[in-house]
Amino acid sequence: MTQKVLITGANKGLGFETGRQLGNKGWAILLGARDEVRGTEAVKTLQQKGINAEWIKIDFNDLTTIHEAAKYVENNHADLNVLINNAGISGNMEASPLDVDIEELKTVTEVNVYGNFEMVKSFTPILARNKGRILNLTIPTKPSNFFHPFSYMTTKTALNSMIKLFAKYFKKHKISVEIFGVMPGGITTDLNNNQKGFLMRTVNEGAQSIVNVIMDKRNHNGKILIRLRPFKIFKK
Repeated sequence: MTQKVLITGANKGLGFETGRQLGNKGWAILLGARDEVRGTEAVKTLQQKGINAEWIKIDFNDLTTIHEAAKYVENNHADLNVLINNAGISGNMEASPLDVDIEELKTVTEVNVYGNFEMVKSFTPILARNKGRILNLTIPTKPSNFFHPFSYMTTKTALNSMIKLFAKYFKKHKISVEIFGVMPGGITTDLNNNQKGFLMRTVNEGAQSIVNVIMDKRNHNGKILIRLRPFKIFKK
């Protein structure tokens, strides 16, 4: 039976490459993106490679699109196996805490926290019937001298807590959904202005780490997995 995955923010970058790699393994791809033109163009590119792909409108700034997407999937793709919450924004990664504008923090929170929360809540009933999995893309949340973006880190800290709380609830109430987070490492994308360096990874490498976890058949419920070396995952 064909495995089916919904990936948010998948019209480009890490989300798109993850879809391409899973598609090459025979998975059907539901490509979540807020922009129809970009979404359908990305789907066309995948289809030209022989991948079964379809665009679904999902905009984390408009929760109605999430509810409508869940209804559509319920009616047309009730066999959904995996949800990958890849969509996110970073805000101003250079701003100090006192320089961060409250409106920026609200905007980043709406996407990274509220959007992901609504995705998990809306798609859990579908995934539970299929013993499905929810993978959330996240980042290290302990500030260092090299990496301390205020809005990004603050909201991802909330996301990591949310993952663990959902996992605890799912286990206690015997809901057949596995939820966990993956830190694929620093990925060179437009999210960080295509930053490169010794610790940065390519989109292909980041997507490979995600695909490896999706395919490993292990139970990671409530875990935050950290990619430290090529193709090896450590639990936190």
